[in-house]
Amino acid sequence: MSEKLLYLLQRLLRKTWVRCALFSLAALLAVTLAKLLGPLIPEDIAFKLGSESIGSLLNILATSMLTVAVFSASTMVSSFAAVASTATPRASQLLIEDSTIQNTLATFVGAFLYSVIALVGLNAQVYGGGGRLVLFGFTLLILLVVVIVLLRWLDYLSVLGRVGETIRRVEEATIKAMAQRLHKPFMGGLKQAPGASGEHILHSPTTGFVQHVSMDILQDCAQQADAMMYLHVQPGDFVETSTVIASSTKALGGQGCKAVSDAVLIGPARTFDHDPRFGLLVMGEIAARALSPAVNDPGTAIVVLATAVRTMIYWVDEQRAQISSMQEDHSDAGHAEFDQVSAPNLHEAGMLTDVFDPLARHGALAVDVGVALQHALASLRRLNHTAFNPTLDQLSRDAIRRAEHAGLFEPDLECLREAALAERQARPG
Repeated sequence: MSEKLLYLLQRLLRKTWVRCALFSLAALLAVTLAKLLGPLIPEDIAFKLGSESIGSLLNILATSMLTVAVFSASTMVSSFAAVASTATPRASQLLIEDSTIQNTLATFVGAFLYSVIALVGLNAQVYGGGGRLVLFGFTLLILLVVVIVLLRWLDYLSVLGRVGETIRRVEEATIKAMAQRLHKPFMGGLKQAPGASGEHILHSPTTGFVQHVSMDILQDCAQQADAMMYLHVQPGDFVETSTVIASSTKALGGQGCKAVSDAVLIGPARTFDHDPRFGLLVMGEIAARALSPAVNDPGTAIVVLATAVRTMIYWVDEQRAQISSMQEDHSDAGHAEFDQVSAPNLHEAGMLTDVFDPLARHGALAVDVGVALQHALASLRRLNHTAFNPTLDQLSRDAIRRAEHAGLFEPDLECLREAALAERQARPG
């Protein structure tokens, strides 16, 4: 299966209606099995086990599950609105695709559909004594599942929509995207030299954000044309019809150009998949919202700072571990899965500005946030990561200049300068 089809299938499975449909099909299967397995059970056993009580159980299930499903759906929508208003609308995407919410709603809808269809079958006298016994067993099993899901759902509601939980979800999605990029630094292709390009260029067919790149399709196109393919965009980039998305050393032909355009999936918005910078950008938006005059919550901004530092430390540590592992195994760093496609590297300095710039800009008048920002930048500076160091130093200086320009109270400003100076003096070497 191609990378594009696999990616589209994964996105489809995250849809709420898909899970509800799958659970509903399972309910239909249970009702059908009760009819098929019923003749295999002796009637006297069915009578002794009291399968006649199935009707009352199904009535209880049908009346309660519809109410619970509607309540869960309204709670879900309220949580989406709460996240959009208290954190950022971009984070709502994580709630919409949350597996726990979808499984809960799908369970309630599936149980409701099962009970309604089973009641119709009972009233139509479709089932004999054995069939009612099988139906009774399935009903008890579904009741057990519903109770477990309901208890988990009640516990889940205690954190759903809270800012802290939203920050945790964004961090989790960002680290997942980072792990994908670290596993395939150039999306599985070769490292692209700055300014490298082929003679034959291909423009974006539409306007939007790059959501996914199917490197296997680009590799096939390059092999068929016996050419070298240069990818000029990566997930998260904004493109329009004049943007060059790829180029090749040889002409690809009409079919080849169409295949390349299809390999670069473009949508109306950025996604967290394969795009670590989007997660960091969302963290910055949450902090900016917390520091707005209407909210005035510097504590949340400081939590975002700590989360950002933890996320960036993960990036550096995993990158170094990967390099160390390759050196120990004597692996070829130039080996690539797609050896006829080169791709640009992730802009590491941009990762820092995505998350720390909004904090410095909106927190210029908050001395507690400013001091925490200096500590955070210094923590990352002590990692001595070559790609980070110049940007970290610049961010530290810019934060102080922003505070000066914003008119921060002089004693607070002096406190900020002292924090920055102390952190610089504490650097090793």
